[in-house]
Amino acid sequence: MAEINVEPKKRSGWAWIIVVLALILIGWLLYVYVFQNAQGGDAEMTGAPTSGMILPLVPTFLTL
Repeated sequence: MAEINVEPKKRSGWAWIIVVLALILIGWLLYVYVFQNAQGGDAEMTGAPTSGMILPLVPTFLTL
């Protein structure tokens, strides 16, 4: 019988480059999404209190 030489295929390095670029893009998008409001977002849009004092909610029938 004759021998058949089977050589393993060489893998391209492009797959790793694409994976790394995709992870960088996902990380950047998460960074922008998480820290977008922390760096000067509008108080009305973020729901942040405009004063340092937070008042509890009181039902209307208890107010005078």
